Amino acid sequence: MKVLDITNIARKENAVYYRRYFSGTAVVEFQTKTAEIPVEFSIETSPLSEKTITAKFLEKFEYPIIPVLNAVKALILAKDDEGALPL
Repeated sequence: MKVLDITNIARKENAVYYRRYFSGTAVVEFQTKTAEIPVEFSIETSPLSEKTITAKFLEKFEYPIIPVLNAVKALILAKDDEGALPL
């Protein structure tokens, strides 16, 4: 299993400045196929600049969810560090 990318990322409006909400599509390569799974995630920044990422998949798929979720969170953090998420 490998998370290739997160595409179609759109930011959702929110009144809380330290919490950002997004939706997108996770492109995941499984052993025999590639799947596009809708995902919603948020990034919350603490007063000490620590980031907490929460994510949930909007569709079910045939693979253990924890490894995919951890890989998606790592990719989200990398994209945020690069500045590749919408403002």
